[in-house]
Amino acid sequence: MKKILSIVLGGLLAASAVFSASAATVDEFSDMPNDWSTPALTAAVENGLLTGSDGLILPKDNLTRAQMATIIVRAFAASSKDDLAGFTDVPASKWYFEYMQKAVAMGVFTGDGSGLLTPDNNITREQVFTVLARAFKLSDGDLSVLDKFADGSDVSSWAKGYTASLVANGYVNGSDGRLNPKNNITRAEFAQIMFNMIKFYVDESTTLTGTIEGSVIVRASDVKIAKDANIKGNLVICEDCKNITIEEGAKITNVIDNRKNVEETPVVPEQKPEEEKKEDDKKDDKDKKDDDKVIFWGDMDNSDTAYKPGESTDEDKAPSISDDNDNEGWSGIYKP
Repeated sequence: MKKILSIVLGGLLAASAVFSASAATVDEFSDMPNDWSTPALTAAVENGLLTGSDGLILPKDNLTRAQMATIIVRAFAASSKDDLAGFTDVPASKWYFEYMQKAVAMGVFTGDGSGLLTPDNNITREQVFTVLARAFKLSDGDLSVLDKFADGSDVSSWAKGYTASLVANGYVNGSDGRLNPKNNITRAEFAQIMFNMIKFYVDESTTLTGTIEGSVIVRASDVKIAKDANIKGNLVICEDCKNITIEEGAKITNVIDNRKNVEETPVVPEQKPEEEKKEDDKKDDKDKKDDDKVIFWGDMDNSDTAYKPGESTDEDKAPSISDDNDNEGWSGIYKP
C-alpha cells in the first residue's frame, strides 16, 4: 500500500522514472493470505518487491539469500553491477545472476570468505539484520543492547554490531525476549520487516509534503521535499536519481544519498544536540527580555529549528519463528 500524507505530482512522469520493475497486483495470487501479513505483502507486491511465481506469492516459504538480494535491489533501485569474479556459485544462467551482481555492488552481500555467495540457501535472521544494516548504512551499535535478549549471546560475532544497530534504532525488538538469530525467516515475515522500515516509495516526479512515519526511498528523478515535509525516518536516494531538492525547513531524520558522480547533494541543516538547543532556548528567553528593554542584539535567527530527528519504526508484529527452522550450520562462520 503506497501511502503518504500529501504528494503533488509533476509532469514528465515516465521520463523521471528510474525504477522500472513492473508491479503485479494482489489479485494475481491465489495464495494471498488474509491475516497479519496481508498489508505488508500487498505493499511488497504493489511496490515491485515481490512478483511471485506461477500465480503464487508463497508467503510461508522460507526466504532464500537470492530472494532477499532481489528484494533489496528492487527496493533501493540499485543499478551498478559487480562482475562476481570472486565467486564460484552464481552461474550467469540463473534468474538471480544480475540481482546478485547488484547486491554485491551495493556492499550488502559479501559472501562467506571462501568464494561462495550460496544464493539458494535459506537466509537467517542475523543475516537479514546484517544486510539491512548495511543497506541503511547504520553504524555498529553498542553491543550491550543485546544483553536484554535471552539469546543475545547467540548472535554470531560478525553480526553483533549490525544487529545491535537495528535494535538501537528501534527496528528490531525481538519476540518474547528473544532475537532467534539463527532461525530462518519466511517471505511474509520479511515483507513485514520491510513494511515497518520503509513507508513510501517515490517512483514519479513528485513534491512531498506533510508527515511520513518511516523511511522513504526515492526511485525517480525530479523529486522535491517541501519545506513543510516531516520524514520521520531515512530519506534514501537511488543511485540513478537526478535533480533531488530538499527545501530549507524540511525535517528529515537522515539522508542516504546513493548517487555517484553527482555535483548537487541535498543539504539538510545540521542538527544541534539537545543541550545546545536548551542553551539556545535560554538565550532566546534572555533576548526577548532584553528586547523589552529596547536593547537590539542584531540577527537573532535560530537555525536549529530547521531539522529534527523523527521516531523509529517498530519491528514487525509477525509471530516468532519456530526453532524447528534453526539454521545452526552457519552459526559463527557465515556472513551474508
